[in-house]
Amino acid sequence: MPGKSLLPVELLQIQLSTIDLLLAMFYLDGEISQTDPEATDSLSAYLEDPSCTPPDFPPFLGLDLRVQVDTSDELELNVQFPLYGSKVSSEGDEPPLPKYTLRCPPWLNRKANAELAESMPADDPDGVLAVVEYLKAAAPAYLQAQSSANTSKTSAASAPGQLVRVWFYLQSLSTRSKRDDMVNWAPSYGLTGFVLAGKPGILCLEGTSENISEYMSEVKTRSWADVPSYQKKVSERYREEGDVKREFDSMREITNEINKGGHRGNRSEMSEVKKMFESVGLGDLFTEVLGMS
Repeated sequence: MPGKSLLPVELLQIQLSTIDLLLAMFYLDGEISQTDPEATDSLSAYLEDPSCTPPDFPPFLGLDLRVQVDTSDELELNVQFPLYGSKVSSEGDEPPLPKYTLRCPPWLNRKANAELAESMPADDPDGVLAVVEYLKAAAPAYLQAQSSANTSKTSAASAPGQLVRVWFYLQSLSTRSKRDDMVNWAPSYGLTGFVLAGKPGILCLEGTSENISEYMSEVKTRSWADVPSYQKKVSERYREEGDVKREFDSMREITNEINKGGHRGNRSEMSEVKKMFESVGLGDLFTEVLGMS
């Protein structure tokens, strides 16, 4: 690595021993995993005979830890142990501190996740164990606060006279996990409606304008974070305001309810989509939303 040297053998041994200890402590199924087990094995082999030329190690050896917050919610903590330093360490030095990344879970918004991550005791001498214990103690308060905020959003979205129904048009919507996010995150914002995958994709949302905007922002920044910006284009085709009443009792995906045609069956059969609109009393909006009769 430019400007940095491989840590001395003594410090590399400390890093490897720490990783081995954590793997032994967090032994439950799915509780811990290595991001690059081959690199760990390579380091172990090198330390058995450090007289040989060291391999080209990666900058870090990483672990993913799942920290249980309650019976159903958890946090994912990525820990990276540096293998290089900016100077040759003298006897008695400690290896560089691990670097921590707290991945944002579905039940926590990005701002709260950033606050929780910034407050982690990253320089605690007890290292990873101190961070894990801190998260177990601090995260439930964030979970409770988020739950209260979601309840408030749901109540606000249900208030009489504040509902709107917004129809979005997506040139393409196919990835299963992203469709699941769109469905699963909607109740937290008090939204009902449906998702239809395909080319085109359709998203219908019922709720307050504010909650719809926040929901769409979170979908684009979190669920679609790995999607190139030019592919994130979503067109609002129609917005119903005024005396709007909910036509849907939940948020669901209707893709399997619509017959498909086209290559790989990803093009929605528009006659079936029109029937779906009519089945919920919204047939007159079909032309407005899709621009066809």
